[in-house]
Amino acid sequence: MKPKDPVETEDFVLIEQIVVTEAFLNSRPNPEKTKQVLDYVKRTGNLDLPITINRNTKVLTDGYRRYIVAKEVKMGIVPVMYEK
Repeated sequence: MKPKDPVETEDFVLIEQIVVTEAFLNSRPNPEKTKQVLDYVKRTGNLDLPITINRNTKVLTDGYRRYIVAKEVKMGIVPVMYEK
């Protein structure tokens, strides 16, 4: 089942294909904001915005909090937009 497209979605990829750098892995997103995203996803079944990745390498460039939430709720396919 294809999720609803957040505005600016350019594509959908398997979450396992997204490459997360050490810089993101070592960061600690604000727990309150992360909970807000989690609540939104639980309520709607969708992310509020796409995750930004590099088109060629699939390296995450923005949206680490949305990535964490998508992993937590076991979202297999996520909306993405490509880094400009």
